[in-house]
Amino acid sequence: MKFNWGTGIALVYATFAISMVTLVIMSTRHDPGLVAKDYYQLDIDYQDRMNRKQNAVDLPVQPKIQYADKQIQVQFPEGMRASGKVWVYRSATVKDDIRMDISNETELQIPTSRLAPGLWHVEITWNDADGKPYFMESLVTVTNA
Repeated sequence: MKFNWGTGIALVYATFAISMVTLVIMSTRHDPGLVAKDYYQLDIDYQDRMNRKQNAVDLPVQPKIQYADKQIQVQFPEGMRASGKVWVYRSATVKDDIRMDISNETELQIPTSRLAPGLWHVEITWNDADGKPYFMESLVTVTNA
């Protein structure tokens, strides 16, 4: 077989086509590991979230979120009984997320024994006894030491 310009051009195009098909197949199999699968709905509900955040800022005493004694502690203002949801996540992986329901709580402890050390996001969405909605988010560094 003689190698000429036509053969070289055909090999370049064939290599390019095979490379593109391989890249498309690899990209469809890759899971990007999004922080939230429902990010479209989160974007639609953005104004509601901002209203909830403002309600939390307007509280005379802010809820406290801290890491102590190998657990994440959430303490609501005195006299407030909260019902809602807590989401503990980190951007690196979706597998380790913790979602918990809050029902008529004044204080909440989230054990961190199964959390990897590092920076974690804590988001709390709750309503008080009167039904007023609130939202608060915080960063917590888990050490597990």
